[in-house]
Amino acid sequence: MFKKRPEVILLVYGKGGHTAQMDRFLKNQPESFHLKDYIVLTNAETPLTNCLGEYFSIEARDKHSIFKNFFVFFAYLFLSTLQMIRIISTYKVKGMISTGPGMAVVPGIFCRLLRAKVIYFESWSRFSTPAIAGRMMYKIAHLFFIQHKSIQMHYPKAIYMGRL
Repeated sequence: MFKKRPEVILLVYGKGGHTAQMDRFLKNQPESFHLKDYIVLTNAETPLTNCLGEYFSIEARDKHSIFKNFFVFFAYLFLSTLQMIRIISTYKVKGMISTGPGMAVVPGIFCRLLRAKVIYFESWSRFSTPAIAGRMMYKIAHLFFIQHKSIQMHYPKAIYMGRL
């Protein structure tokens, strides 16, 4: 059905601190990742890497309005599903790395269904309470990293790695 598609790792991150965390990860990535091709799914204005493809997503919720959340969530669900269909028809996604936010959930589910590895970093801004996205991604991700030991009680199987 699919023509020969290039193998890629999907990077999913949001604006601001999520972008900064992904930037730090890419600058300090493990040796085994250096020869990988990346594609990006983000809402940041400028993607970080020289990648094979760039796709736009919106945040999964509106942080400032409970009323808007209903509409924003369904728009996110539709757009993320559409983008993931575009991505998997163009590339063979071998893995996904995300520094959040909630926009990582739908791509994470797609990647799990495709048997691609999912790696998630809980935000460095989380010290005592887990993020909504973190709680969902904890169940989805193959590897779940936390950046503060104080959050370990919420994620008993998470790997503490310190700040990116």
